[in-house]
Amino acid sequence: MKKIFLRTIGIIALCSVTAGCIKETLPEGATQTKKQVAESTFALEGILRGLPAAMMTSGWSGYYSTYDNWHTDFGMPAIHLYTEYMLNDLAVMGDEPGYNRFYQSSMNRGQDDTKAVTAYYWDVYYKWIKIANDLIIVVDPSSANSTQKAYLGQALAYRAAFYLDLARLYSPKEVTDPYALGKGYKIPDAIKDLTVPIITEKTDEATARKNPRATRKEMYEFILKDLSDAEEYLKGQTFSYTVPSLTLVYGLKARAYIEMGYWSETPKEDFQQAIKYANLAITEGGRTPLTKDQWQDPTNGFNNGASNSAWIWGQTLASENQGNLLTFTAHLSNEAAWGYAPGAQIGADRKFYESINDTDWRKASWLSPEFIADPDAEEFADVYKFSGGASGRKGFIYGTSENPAAKAYESIKFRPAQGNVSDYNVGNCADHCLMRIEEMYFILAEATAQVEGLSQGKQKLEEFVQKYRDPKFKCGANTLENFLIDDLLYQKRIEFWGEGILIYDYKRLNSGFERGYSGTNQAGIFRFNCKGRSPQWNLVISRGEYQSNTGVTEELNNPDPSDKIEQWLE
Repeated sequence: MKKIFLRTIGIIALCSVTAGCIKETLPEGATQTKKQVAESTFALEGILRGLPAAMMTSGWSGYYSTYDNWHTDFGMPAIHLYTEYMLNDLAVMGDEPGYNRFYQSSMNRGQDDTKAVTAYYWDVYYKWIKIANDLIIVVDPSSANSTQKAYLGQALAYRAAFYLDLARLYSPKEVTDPYALGKGYKIPDAIKDLTVPIITEKTDEATARKNPRATRKEMYEFILKDLSDAEEYLKGQTFSYTVPSLTLVYGLKARAYIEMGYWSETPKEDFQQAIKYANLAITEGGRTPLTKDQWQDPTNGFNNGASNSAWIWGQTLASENQGNLLTFTAHLSNEAAWGYAPGAQIGADRKFYESINDTDWRKASWLSPEFIADPDAEEFADVYKFSGGASGRKGFIYGTSENPAAKAYESIKFRPAQGNVSDYNVGNCADHCLMRIEEMYFILAEATAQVEGLSQGKQKLEEFVQKYRDPKFKCGANTLENFLIDDLLYQKRIEFWGEGILIYDYKRLNSGFERGYSGTNQAGIFRFNCKGRSPQWNLVISRGEYQSNTGVTEELNNPDPSDKIEQWLE
């Protein structure tokens, strides 16, 4: 047997964090064989349990201890915050802007191939891929039972999801912003069609050390093959949002095909496939959009996937040994009495907030200036709901000795777990959403507009928004380009604010952003503007990769985007 290239952690190391994953067949000596793992359903389950844990556990990747107590090392939620801070609508408004620990993303600094933040994306994704590969290699579908096949299907879905993220993040797309061009940012012809190297369960060390970036076609064929295999193995399995399901496979296929429609040689066919799988996710999965009450629930809103039927995929965070800084909640839940969010006071960009219709109940995700001026006014009694009961409401609105009073536009979208605003061991243990059914309705509208025309796409978008969010919403665009940016993406910005998935829409649709303007509520150091696609959305490959992999050279890396977007000065 070929030696499998261990990019990150092996099965034994993984077992140490999954409470002893080999119990049914104990190997002789210190290691278990591939055969023993394959024959042990409990062992396979242990590997799978370890993967979502690794995606959510603070400090798991080693960056926390290696880089002077780095407070941005907490898995996928941290990735989502890194990308969210690269966009338009998340504003840091407090007197402590340094409490934005993702400032490099906000300021487009330190994005070159030598920086820890650059390596973080690369390392964590490939570590997660390694865990998926560890399971895939030991399950032979020709001899596996139904349970083992289901585990294999989940592992394939995980791997496909990771590579889809990597492909979209690292695939370079042209930038037309005058400031960026003036600073010398340009995509070399040699890399325009490249994504990232593919590491499979069969990749040996020699191959891995000379493994080039896959083309987009190669990568998406690989992703779709994994998803088609996963689809076969997951048929008939009971749905759970905490593990990959058939519904998730449909959702991932919809994500892949909508992306492919913008660069493949068969865009119409790809958009049609996006429509097909978005519809399958909607009709076959039994998922329904969040209601107003579920969205605004001060106890379970956006922190408990089991409390609604909208989440297709999410992660759970155990309550044991929680710190107060290395979680999504600590960085984005303003109501919490701990963490960075209360000092940073994270909210909606003022111009973005003011553009939202008053008839759209999602607008209550952020506090209005009128509410801040008179929070006890009767008109707001049923508009805003706060975690922690009456005392939590009072402490958040008027401030405490530890935290400042709430500001206009401040977010209450993401709640501390169980609505607990005082105990971080409880409040930090919130579920984190990775995909919810609403995304499928937006993909359906986008793909329909591309295939059937503008009017049909507008109809799909209006049907969703009017039924579920804002009864007064009407699409105003009269061209496809304007529809995609001003109607579809705009509605997604309201819908998915802070959830970490919008970067792919901004990048795909070549949308710019504006955080600097007269009257902005963005902290001064974060006032940057970009006309069209931002350079930093083309992530740079870490230097460590091409130092150990001759297939990825410095010349074939994405160009350094650092300091290539313009700071706005009043």
